[in-house]
Amino acid sequence: MTPEKKAIFAQKLQAIQNQLPADTKLLLVSKTRSIEEIQLYYDLGQRDFGENRVQELSEKAEALKVSCPEIRWHMIGHLQSNKLNQLFSIPHLFAIHSVDDQDLLNKMLKSEQRLGHEVGIFLQFNTSKEEQKSGFEDYETLKSAAQSVPSNSKIKVLGLMTMGTLRTEAFEAEAKRCFEELNHLKIRLGLELGRKLETSMGMSQDFRIAIEERSNWIRLGTMMFQ
Repeated sequence: MTPEKKAIFAQKLQAIQNQLPADTKLLLVSKTRSIEEIQLYYDLGQRDFGENRVQELSEKAEALKVSCPEIRWHMIGHLQSNKLNQLFSIPHLFAIHSVDDQDLLNKMLKSEQRLGHEVGIFLQFNTSKEEQKSGFEDYETLKSAAQSVPSNSKIKVLGLMTMGTLRTEAFEAEAKRCFEELNHLKIRLGLELGRKLETSMGMSQDFRIAIEERSNWIRLGTMMFQ
């Protein structure tokens, strides 16, 4: 890694951190990026990294488990149930942001004995109602899913995740609408569960809107590595 690239990464990280409120955290999307690039951001103080494929996440977690002892891995891509055993064996797995239906959650609960520590989950809600997106689509099934997780489970419901509408002429307005809806759902569900929940929303194209809507986790990838 050249000194120039190190300086660029440091500038990018500082620029984003300067924009984040105290309760908003950066999840650095490291899919397709190299071990060296992840290590550099870790050395700069970044701890949370997201991957969208279990195999790639597993390989990177294994390669970095010694040199990055405080790293926190997040699974952010669509999760197939046949990958659960591999995912649950990954060292430093912190959270799964893409729990998109009750069937997947049930299989996760059945496999939780493979977890060596607690892991957080975000229930994915399809605020845009776009057919190509997965996720819960009504409040009652969302609430039922959250309530199906036993209090003594190693799987902990941390909050809700969504993505803004992609196919729209009014991109910013739609992103704001989607994020506002998720906030309403978070507050309502949190009151019924009796605890505070978080939101995972906002990517490179709409993270500033997500910050305005008080997202707890923004997910930034390509823009941080260019």
